[in-house]
Amino acid sequence: MTQKIILLLLMTLTLFGANAKDAAFMLDYQEVYSVALAEAKKEHKVLMMVIVKEPCPYCDQLVEKTLDSTNIKEKLSNFVPLMIAHDAKYPAKFRPPFRPMTLFINPDDSSILYSLPGYRDVESFENAMDTANKKYKK
Repeated sequence: MTQKIILLLLMTLTLFGANAKDAAFMLDYQEVYSVALAEAKKEHKVLMMVIVKEPCPYCDQLVEKTLDSTNIKEKLSNFVPLMIAHDAKYPAKFRPPFRPMTLFINPDDSSILYSLPGYRDVESFENAMDTANKKYKK
């Protein structure tokens, strides 16, 4: 437990420039598409897939300034969050032309409920989460 806390503190200090795996660990997001999708189906929650690459200053800002905010963390109860590198294994239909890209995916049919390209501030990201969740609940 102590090692995890120390690692988390180190990662927080060096978050800028972190890769997808490190960011997923720090934020407690899933790292594997198939695992995240299965969890979203089981829990009847929207799959929130954040696709990043490195180096990517906009990806770093999204992780550091938006996803790590208290407001976003509080809204995650309706989502299964996934942080994945652009070159990881996931369906080709979700591969965006640029990163970061956040896709809100319906776990029942793998359709995209809402997409959010690029870096977004906390308020814009919250609005996207609300929109995706409303579309899924219909």
